[in-house]
Amino acid sequence: MGLSWFPGHMAKAVGEIRQSMKLIDVVIEILDARAPRATANPYLDEALGTKPRVLVLNKADLADARSTQAWLEALREKSVAAAPADCQRGAGVKEAIKLAEQVAQSSGLDGGGGRLRRRFRTVVVGIPNVGKSSFINRAAGRSGARTGDRPGVTRAKQWIVVSPKLEMLDTPGIMPPRVDDPAVWFALAALGCIDDSLLDIESLSQGLISRLCELGAVGFRERYGVPDDIVDPRLVLEHASLKRGCLKSGGEPDTERCANLIVRDFRSGKLGRITLEMP
Repeated sequence: MGLSWFPGHMAKAVGEIRQSMKLIDVVIEILDARAPRATANPYLDEALGTKPRVLVLNKADLADARSTQAWLEALREKSVAAAPADCQRGAGVKEAIKLAEQVAQSSGLDGGGGRLRRRFRTVVVGIPNVGKSSFINRAAGRSGARTGDRPGVTRAKQWIVVSPKLEMLDTPGIMPPRVDDPAVWFALAALGCIDDSLLDIESLSQGLISRLCELGAVGFRERYGVPDDIVDPRLVLEHASLKRGCLKSGGEPDTERCANLIVRDFRSGKLGRITLEMP
């Protein structure tokens, strides 16, 4: 049974993107560098067609640097244009824009109808909360697009001029209508791409603890004072609750409160630079 989160405004946005493709020269797709495969949206492939594409691995500052390099090399081996970025601070944004301009130019595009346009046009796409609006704001040098730390903040499409050679179309974040792979759903949930109100945060935190142990990313033990001999994720959560003062009346561990803390710490990089999946 597949899992799903596909609000109405996202379905409408897919139709808008499909209609806009005749105006687009190159597509910029924003991914989360901590899970480039999970944060790619195959549902958009049909709407985007065969337009040239540039992948931006955003939040590279939160991902393991060697893993990000491995992803970049794997993508480039497939002749996929890709660049790392930290859109919150602006690192890598100019490089990604130049890459998009180069891809558009190398594709022999003339703007359609045999007439040269003043600027190439790109559409910026990606699933919720991967940093699309932050990318555009940095590219434009101003807060031209709405941003937020919750998935689904952007609602309507916006054209924004970002350079003498390029203008961008911002779009709402679009989730696949159905996710059949539990590993993909887990990664999307852990990264904050899915509304937390739809999730069991305690189960998510336990799954995250288990995944961190598999990756050898055990910085959480020092942060939460968890001994090495406690390996069961449920017991780790209980122990961390006691150590961090997440308690109910009577001194019982408040595991729900601690689970939210662990998930937030992971998303913000306080548990270390961690990549959830490798190419």
